[in-house]
Amino acid sequence: MKLPNFIIIGASKCGTTSLHSYLTQHPDIFLCPKKETFFFLDESTREKSNKWGAVTSFEEYQQLFQPSPDHAIIGEISTVYYSNPQAAQLIYQCLPDVKIIAILRDPAERAFSDYLMHQLIAEKYEIDFERIIDKNNYFVKLGFYHSQLTRFIEVFGRDNVKVLLYDDFISDNAKFLEDLFTYLGVASNVKISTEKRMRENLFPKNQTLYNIFVKSSLINKIVSRGLPKILPAKIAKNILHIYQQIQKSVTYKPSLSPVERAKLIEIYQTEILQLQQLIDRDLSKWLQV
Repeated sequence: MKLPNFIIIGASKCGTTSLHSYLTQHPDIFLCPKKETFFFLDESTREKSNKWGAVTSFEEYQQLFQPSPDHAIIGEISTVYYSNPQAAQLIYQCLPDVKIIAILRDPAERAFSDYLMHQLIAEKYEIDFERIIDKNNYFVKLGFYHSQLTRFIEVFGRDNVKVLLYDDFISDNAKFLEDLFTYLGVASNVKISTEKRMRENLFPKNQTLYNIFVKSSLINKIVSRGLPKILPAKIAKNILHIYQQIQKSVTYKPSLSPVERAKLIEIYQTEILQLQQLIDRDLSKWLQV
């Protein structure tokens, strides 16, 4: 029976989409092609996730991993597990020997990034993040890392829970991947293409131009996929570069204000200090306004 040897449990907005792309390139790793299976959630939460294609039966879950080579380390990435109160126990009941991996990001930045992503999905381009900053807000609650991580450590033991930092992923992704591969017991010197990065949360400067050059999937497909098929590679590449520059010119990336950050740090301070001690890493940067 082929089932995961490791599960990356989140957190969300911590680079897991890019990481999914990188791990699939390793010849000794089989990563579930479906990111976010939602399988190890309590029944009511999983039912609410059906609109995102939640895997609801063990047979269906098992089938996801059957194409894996016999020699491969098998894994899954589902960021919804990290914050779900029942996920650790549900994973353990099925996979007691699985390795748990968590990637954590400055919680204030993570909350803001998550908020921006949801605003873009809902096509709401007005930003009023300060209004929703509260310890009980959905985006804010996902940053209580110490409390959430403790649930997994209590179930699987500290040695079976690997904690990585998003800061390391951004500053030196080659070293980050080497550390992760070593932990998983696979070759750490495999060449991985890390050109593909997560999409930034870009908001419109001009709504009309944004709709044409950013939102239009047809134009995006023509420029990125169609032109390389009918034009010389160099010309197609130059056109793509110009198109990307136009996209940048009609958008902007919102930033967290000092006032908003200060409010979030006040909420997260105790959790950050507890996490810092638990993982033996200096997280003082997360406490700076």
